[in-house]
Amino acid sequence: MESDFILLGRRLLKAYARHDYLTVSQMATDYLATAERFRHHTNYGNAIHQANTLLGLVELQQNHVDRAAEYLLNSARTPGSRQLKAFGPSMLLAQQLLERNQRSAVLRYLDECRSLWMLSFGSLWKWRRQILQGRIPNFGANLSYLTDYKSFG
Repeated sequence: MESDFILLGRRLLKAYARHDYLTVSQMATDYLATAERFRHHTNYGNAIHQANTLLGLVELQQNHVDRAAEYLLNSARTPGSRQLKAFGPSMLLAQQLLERNQRSAVLRYLDECRSLWMLSFGSLWKWRRQILQGRIPNFGANLSYLTDYKSFG
């Protein structure tokens, strides 16, 4: 049911806010499977991005950095959405990977995000340059999208 699809995304973000990582892992996997039944839904792209980002964050909690980096890249492999096009992707996982010296994965992520975030106004380019200089960019509002469960769905 379409409304269940939307609610699953909201419940997933609430579980993440509670730091219930086991539930997040299970729900995110379910969300990805459910999303495949709603490929033409306007929230499909958000679901792919959100579920993969949260799975990556859970992997980091367990110090599985390589798996987290793979989920980061998977989160950008989405057809996008109105929200991603206008506001851009979450950079929460990217930032945490940069803090673990995973610059290469984050740079590839930023390259993939160019097709998602049409209105980046140079942010992706600026962040890429800062990372190449060995810095961790200030990702601003792009860090808060996953922590505000009301902004999805």
